[in-house]
Amino acid sequence: MLKNLEKRMSISKKLTTPRWMITHFFVLIGLIFLINLGRWQMNRLEERRAYNENVAIALDQPITNLDGSPVEPTQFHFRHVTVSGRFDNSAGMILRNQRSVEGQAGVDLLVPFQITDSDTAVLVNRGWIPHNNSDPSPESRQIYDLNKPITLTGIAYPSQPQPSGFSPRDPELQPGQTRLDGWMRVDINRIQKQVPYPLLDIYIEQIPDDPLKATELPRQDHVGVALDEGPHLSYAMQWFTFAVILVITYAAFVRQEVRKSVD
Repeated sequence: MLKNLEKRMSISKKLTTPRWMITHFFVLIGLIFLINLGRWQMNRLEERRAYNENVAIALDQPITNLDGSPVEPTQFHFRHVTVSGRFDNSAGMILRNQRSVEGQAGVDLLVPFQITDSDTAVLVNRGWIPHNNSDPSPESRQIYDLNKPITLTGIAYPSQPQPSGFSPRDPELQPGQTRLDGWMRVDINRIQKQVPYPLLDIYIEQIPDDPLKATELPRQDHVGVALDEGPHLSYAMQWFTFAVILVITYAAFVRQEVRKSVD
């Protein structure tokens, strides 16, 4: 018994030397870091689930008809809306956040939609067009002009203000420049400065009135809201797994070192 006690004291003394205490400290810091990363991803997952629930509730609301009356953007976020009027093709613009469809680069076409029996318009994302048709010439973007009155349906979103920090920003108008043709985001307050009529404080992503027309240009098959939970759960499990591996690996290392000292 005395020999066993001496062994335990020897092991305890070895594991509390300055070198081992520093090692314990850094392993503990690493463990806390990995666990906190896992907890952060779990918090992101809960936020995503709450967001999805709010979006699902909004999408499930009855379709709202826009008649040009002022709207509260927060009440229309992700709401299905319908509106009648006609496009002001001459004031159309593009969203420069390029994305590919079937391997082809393109941009989204954003056009003011003048509401019937109203002096107000609403910005409508008509959908994706190929990049080589994005300039405002008769041979390019004007081939998508729609001149007749229509009733369209879509999903409403609030304005996208300019971000702070180092995110890409839309440039300010230069002297002598009256409008921007390409925008990074739908900043309604800024776009308002280059159209002569009031704009609603929301914009619409148009939905095809016939699913068979979803692949026609401008292509609207990208429009919709993804309600998946994203990769947060898998990332959380990954960080927690790394934490467990760290504990097991370090415990095995300590045990090996203790055996060496005992032997």
